[in-house]
Amino acid sequence: MHWKLVGISEPLEGQSIAIERDMVIGRHQQADIVLQAGHISRRHAALLLKENGRQLWIQDLQSSNGTFVNGQKITEQQLKNLDEINFETICLQVRVEHVAESAEIADVTEQLMDLSSFDKIVPADEGMPTLEQRGDVEVSREGMPTHMNVPKPAPIPEHIDVKSTVENKVAASVSENRVANTVQAQKNSKVGLISIVVLIILMVLAGLTFLAK
Repeated sequence: MHWKLVGISEPLEGQSIAIERDMVIGRHQQADIVLQAGHISRRHAALLLKENGRQLWIQDLQSSNGTFVNGQKITEQQLKNLDEINFETICLQVRVEHVAESAEIADVTEQLMDLSSFDKIVPADEGMPTLEQRGDVEVSREGMPTHMNVPKPAPIPEHIDVKSTVENKVAASVSENRVANTVQAQKNSKVGLISIVVLIILMVLAGLTFLAK
């Protein structure tokens, strides 16, 4: 809270005095608020801040002509917004501004909004319901779910011909097998031809050996 006094009569008319600490009102030059008038005592009254500045009190310091609040003579009284303090012809009005409290309320409100937003965040492991939470799922004696709807696979794009792709793979496989068989047959033919040549050579050598005897 910010307290202040606003002069509504001479000699302080239109002036604003901030009350930031305990202050003394009087005619003496060492007073915090000096009022130069014959009916004002040297130490006339005191303004007291209480409850960490949330309350403002005024206390008469045994002045000669007394202190008045809203027309009533007082000894000590708590002041409120728009109360009028009178020292005979001099009048001051009390004003209070709740600037600090408004800022604190705004901060608290913002914090509460942040907390409420945080509560709405769902943890990642809580995104999928358990089997117990899903009433439409039956569990077998072995503990396995039954009659669950299995999601269908994603549709195949229209520009892809599945049949053509499969046929091409089959044709490629057949062609590879034929090539492998042909190569193996050629190898076998070469081996057989070499065997025949070797056999002929051996027969010729055997015949020559026999004639030599």
